[in-house]
Amino acid sequence: MSTPTNFNQPSYGAPTPGNTPNDNSKRLLTIAGIAIAVLLGLSIFLMISKYKDSKSLQATTLELNEQKQAFAELDTKYNDAVAQLEQQKGLNAQLDEKINQQLQQLEQNKTQIETMIRENRDYRTALGRMESQKKQYLAEIEKLKEENGLLTAQNTELTGQVGTLSSSLTETQTRLAEESTAKAALISEKTKIETDLKVASKKADIGSAIKVRNITIKAVDVRSNGKEKEKSRASKVDKLNICFVTEANEVADAGEEIFYIAIADPTGATLAIESLGSGVALDKRQEQDFRYTTTATCNYANGETNVCGGWQPGQNFIKGKYEVKIFNKGYLVGSGSFNLK
Repeated sequence: MSTPTNFNQPSYGAPTPGNTPNDNSKRLLTIAGIAIAVLLGLSIFLMISKYKDSKSLQATTLELNEQKQAFAELDTKYNDAVAQLEQQKGLNAQLDEKINQQLQQLEQNKTQIETMIRENRDYRTALGRMESQKKQYLAEIEKLKEENGLLTAQNTELTGQVGTLSSSLTETQTRLAEESTAKAALISEKTKIETDLKVASKKADIGSAIKVRNITIKAVDVRSNGKEKEKSRASKVDKLNICFVTEANEVADAGEEIFYIAIADPTGATLAIESLGSGVALDKRQEQDFRYTTTATCNYANGETNVCGGWQPGQNFIKGKYEVKIFNKGYLVGSGSFNLK
């Protein structure tokens, strides 16, 4: 009996429709081609990137070298300028102050140029200006030195003139001092002479004063008929008669002499009525004024003379002791006293 054939069982080794060996080969070739193309593109990209990085590195290195050279050039020029300016110091304080200001300005310019170099800007114009500025500074310094030299010469001349004037002034001062000393000596001598003359004059004045003695004071009652009667009671007295005798004095000039009589009442007040001849005179010994009651005059002939003066005030007297002083030529020449009951 024959076995029936199974048409559903798979059959190995027989080609499947649409999946032939040629198709697989083509697919592999396509994949390989794509991979090769990708690898080739990546290689080209990497080569280009590396080339660009190399160029960038070269450019950066070149830029850094240029900056380094620029900084070196800047430092050289700056240090040279500073050295030249520093050499000019020491002449005087004014010039040193000017140089310090210039150095500060150069330092500011250097800082600005350094910033321009770092930012890769054109710094050479600024560097040239700094060089020109240095030359200008040096020229200004030379001018100041010339002016200072002129001033120094003028100062030397003035110093000489001052020395001459000082010497002349010293001589003048010495001469003036000598003259002042001589003048002081003359003034001193003059003062002494004047003092001596004053003393001598005062002595002569004192010597010419005529002293008096025998001073008598009579208190009287004046009657209606004009007769006078001596009284001792104050209520009865109308008038005081003061008499004295002059002493001989050959120093005094002959002629009319005035004697000033000051009468002080018991209270110490000087009796005085201007309308009756009272007044004020100078007491030369005391160097002060004094009030006097009345005066008495005489024609003096350098010898003894009787002199009298009267005082009739037209008012009552008070009880007590009265003091009488007599002056001649400003000096006290006699005194006395009396009492009224």
